[in-house]
Amino acid sequence: MDFQLIPRRNALTVLGSAVAAASLPGRHLVAADLESNTNAACRLGFSTYGLPGYSPRQAVEAIAKAGFDGLELTVTPERDVAAERMNASQRDEFQTMLDDHGLELCSLMANYRPLGSIAAHRRDLERLKRDIELAQDLSSGKPPIIQTVLGEKNWQEVKERAVERFADWLQISKDSGVVVAVKPHRGHAMSRPDEAAWLIKQLGNPSSIQMWFDFSHFLFREMPLKDLISDALPITAGIAVKDARQDGRAVRFELPGEAGTINYQELCQRFYAGGFRGSICVEVSSQVWKRPDYDPEKALVSSYQVLSTAMKQAGVPRPGR
Repeated sequence: MDFQLIPRRNALTVLGSAVAAASLPGRHLVAADLESNTNAACRLGFSTYGLPGYSPRQAVEAIAKAGFDGLELTVTPERDVAAERMNASQRDEFQTMLDDHGLELCSLMANYRPLGSIAAHRRDLERLKRDIELAQDLSSGKPPIIQTVLGEKNWQEVKERAVERFADWLQISKDSGVVVAVKPHRGHAMSRPDEAAWLIKQLGNPSSIQMWFDFSHFLFREMPLKDLISDALPITAGIAVKDARQDGRAVRFELPGEAGTINYQELCQRFYAGGFRGSICVEVSSQVWKRPDYDPEKALVSSYQVLSTAMKQAGVPRPGR
């Protein structure tokens, strides 16, 4: 199907179609009917972003062995599992591996940069279409979420452009059954949950465009977790977890529990009590996995221990547990 960019003057008027998209199934956030979803489980996952150099089979086996319920697959262009590199038989094989190890594919990390040039945006739109197809092919049930960052630096300068570009994303995603979630990121133009909430509101609050929540990007910025919930909870499709520590004016990311700066029990309890039923996924920062002494096996074990304990203490059930 041919796809055309929405001109600026029409970017908002065409978004009436977002109302129809709101009927898409929302398995990752079930806030409207807590009574019927009281006992629904959240999955604890691990992102293959933190397993560079692992083959798909090695990653699946290592994540399952550590005890996780699911995984996030990093599908950026340089990875072997990028959509353009996986043929039909490889996709079938990967889905079979997930089933054999009892893992759910919770999300795809795509990391588009939609605020660049029109040419780059067009390339990202083609990637998005391929990644949506990949998400559908790799899932035996409901497809994984596609999560991305935004890029750029100044929110006030780019927020209207973000609405225009995401309107193009919405055209592609709204009928696919695949949720695209943008992550507010420290140092990027969109760096706060209230900015993501504003963007999604401009789009008509479609269920196919949501937010990926990562509290490590809000630390040391006078944004306590309890104060973020009202903006974040209604639009949160998934949660990334990692620690952060302040080093002078810089912020350094660490494995969960290493810096001791995030109360994961509180995080899990607050989101679950508010109706969140998606995945809580360990994301190992490149600041960590690029270190010469990084040990991915130890990262898997220690991260699992910290998060599984926090979820248990918070009363958040996991599948089959």
